[in-house]
Amino acid sequence: MKKLIPAAALCLALAIGLAPGNAAANAFPEHGGLLDRSSQERSPMLSVWGFVPYYYGMGVGAGVRYAIPIASQGFIRALNDSVELEFGGDFSYFRTGGYYNHFMMAVPVEARWTFHFTRSFSAYGKLGLGVKYAFGDDYRALDFLYWDVVPGVIWKPGSSIALRAELGYQTARIGVGFLF
Repeated sequence: MKKLIPAAALCLALAIGLAPGNAAANAFPEHGGLLDRSSQERSPMLSVWGFVPYYYGMGVGAGVRYAIPIASQGFIRALNDSVELEFGGDFSYFRTGGYYNHFMMAVPVEARWTFHFTRSFSAYGKLGLGVKYAFGDDYRALDFLYWDVVPGVIWKPGSSIALRAELGYQTARIGVGFLF
C-alpha cells in the first residue's frame, strides 16, 4: 500500500502537468473533454511496453497488451470515462542478491477505468490479475497467481498512435499504443 500512494501522486501530477493546455478547467467541456457528455466511440488498442520490474529485484522487461473497450460511456454519466479490458503477456529478467539470474513470464488480464480529460490526454487506474512462471539459476516453477494496481496516463499525439506510462505496484512502464 505504501508504494501505491507515491504512484497515485505521481500520476495525478502527470495528469495535471502534462495534459495539453495544462488541463485547465475551461478545457474540460470541449469535445472529447472530461465534461463532454456526448456519446463517445472508443477504439481497441495494441500496446508494446518496455518496463523496469522492481518488486523482486531490479531488471528489464518487455510486454504487449491488447485493450478492448467494454463500456464506452463508462460508469459516471456526468464525466467522459470508459472501461476497457486489457490482456497480453510480459517477459522480464532481473537479478537478486547480486548472484542469481531470474527470468519471468506473465500472462495478465487487467480491467482499466479511463478518464478522458481532453481528446488527446487521459488518465486511468487499472487492476490486474495473472499467472507468472519463473525460472532461474537454481529453480523452475509456476510461481503464483499475482495482482497489480496500476495508475497510468495516455497521450494521443495523433488519431492512430498513443504514448503510455504506468507506475504500478511491481513495475514502471513506458509504451506505445496503436489504435484500430
